[in-house]
Amino acid sequence: MFKGSIVALVTPFTPAGNLDLAALSNLIEWHIQEGTDAIVVCGSTGEAATLSHEEQKAVIRAAVAAAEKRIPIIAGTGTNDTRETVHRTQEAKNLGADACLVIVPYYNRPSQEGCIAHFREIDKAGFAMIPYHNPARTAVRLTPKTIAQICSLSSVVAFKDSSPDIDAAIEIQGLISQPYLSGEDPVNIPLMATGAVGVISPTANVFPKAMKQMVDLCAAGKFSEAMELYRRYYALTKTLYLETNPQCIKYAVHLLGKCHPTVRLPLLEPQESTQRLIREAMLQAGVIESEKAFVSV
Repeated sequence: MFKGSIVALVTPFTPAGNLDLAALSNLIEWHIQEGTDAIVVCGSTGEAATLSHEEQKAVIRAAVAAAEKRIPIIAGTGTNDTRETVHRTQEAKNLGADACLVIVPYYNRPSQEGCIAHFREIDKAGFAMIPYHNPARTAVRLTPKTIAQICSLSSVVAFKDSSPDIDAAIEIQGLISQPYLSGEDPVNIPLMATGAVGVISPTANVFPKAMKQMVDLCAAGKFSEAMELYRRYYALTKTLYLETNPQCIKYAVHLLGKCHPTVRLPLLEPQESTQRLIREAMLQAGVIESEKAFVSV
């Protein structure tokens, strides 16, 4: 279930900064039509750090309702507080999500042993779990041996790695039996060449059908064809990371007419110069046909 092209979905907001659950439902429907294999809500790209507890539940509830079991919904439930993460994980399970995505605890900077203990507590919830390794966001880098210990827990169904370290990726894949998922768009194809079985991708918000095609080509061992397709989107991919994610991603989704570009402080909408580069890259890639920007209504 947890492989292929998985989108790390943006959380749509109204211009006033409130949840736009209608736009969220429309996005999920679009991704189903585009062939996306699963959807992550309330992750880093979904601005989970600025969602209240009640908003997080509302997003998960709306996503589950929109999906109608046609596509798996993975709920981001990780925090830097183990008890709160356990609580949110249990809630996501009760709300009907198919799995939880749990980031390594941030800010606290726990030891390797502390991280293992953290995931052991979450494992007790008895809910399908995808541990999420993102050293750039958490300031904690897990060793391959620590990751192997975490992945030995009974509830772990896959592992997401947002690190460009190819050597570590190869070692990790030799130590775990669960699907290894790339969370680092610029190295998706190299990681799939080493054995990754899919991606949890921010840029899949912008070109989901092409991302699905690239992942399927890699799964079939057609890496040269996947690279040819990737080159078409290479400049756009780089442009979508010019500023802190998801500032550029959400602006690009806005240009597609899928949601407002609103992000919550301390994030900001991209600078005008960046917006211009995003529009140009989307035009070059054929993702949009004109520079006219649309908004959801």
